Amino acid sequence: MRALVLYRSYHGNTWDVAEALAGEISKLGHLAETRDLRRPLPDLRDIDGVLIGAPTRMARVTWKARLALRRLRRKGFADKPLAIFDTYGPLPADPAKLEEDKKWFYPGAAGRMQELAQKLKLNVFPKTLRCLVQGAKGPLQEGELEKAAQFAREFVAAIDKK
Repeated sequence: MRALVLYRSYHGNTWDVAEALAGEISKLGHLAETRDLRRPLPDLRDIDGVLIGAPTRMARVTWKARLALRRLRRKGFADKPLAIFDTYGPLPADPAKLEEDKKWFYPGAAGRMQELAQKLKLNVFPKTLRCLVQGAKGPLQEGELEKAAQFAREFVAAIDKK
């Protein structure tokens, strides 16, 4: 299997997650390439699966990620598996403040990309990966890269079943 991990990162956190996903896919004996969404999409003919991620910023997803989903559809990638991930946070520690601010974090970039991908009739992996960032610029919360590795294993297993 050959996977493409697309990402957009501002402070390096989403890039860290993309690298963890690609690294785990490689550990499983498959080929994986990471590519920043600011670069053009490569030729997709030899790609068996795509993972795409972006940070949640002000409750939104970057336009580069939305555009990439549309381009995947136009380039005939509709039948191949697509998984979605994002980074978000930091979350307020106070439960009342969290309740008040949850509109900024949920559904987040992952939820918005998932919704768009389904609308575009892409073959979307049912689970999304959301990785929590500790501070405004990071780093990732402890354990998030391990969560990303587990997500990569689940994605590869789903593709291998087919």
